[in-house]
Amino acid sequence: ANTVRLYGNNPNESHRAFLDEAMAKGMDVIVGQSDWPFIQALDSCMRTNWYCYQQVYDSYSLNLARGFLIDGNRSYHPALKAVIILNEPDLKVHPRQLTCRAVASAFDAILQAEKDLGVTGNPVAFTATFSFGMFDGKAPALGQ
Repeated sequence: ANTVRLYGNNPNESHRAFLDEAMAKGMDVIVGQSDWPFIQALDSCMRTNWYCYQQVYDSYSLNLARGFLIDGNRSYHPALKAVIILNEPDLKVHPRQLTCRAVASAFDAILQAEKDLGVTGNPVAFTATFSFGMFDGKAPALGQ
């Protein structure tokens, strides 16, 4: 294996040792945002009509400060290759038509957190991962 994909994380903990060890072993890392700001926190996105900016800004800023960045917080860690903005929004966001709002407002918050810290080096890819699960009784994937 040359890549590990992580499902969620705790932004209150440091990620630096893990990323350093992955790099030492020649492994790339794809990290997922925690579900906390989206569906678990008292002020989660699902409680703010899927406007996710503030929740994700706060969470992602902590991730940046706690290991995602190196070089005086200007560059992403070399082991970090991609960030999953929101995992399986098709299974979490209700009503479904607010999925784009959730992902776009979360991505906006991530970009603003980067800008506020002056992140310019070693850019990473961003994505949202969708499932092939059933939703609202409709066929999975493209049938939805």
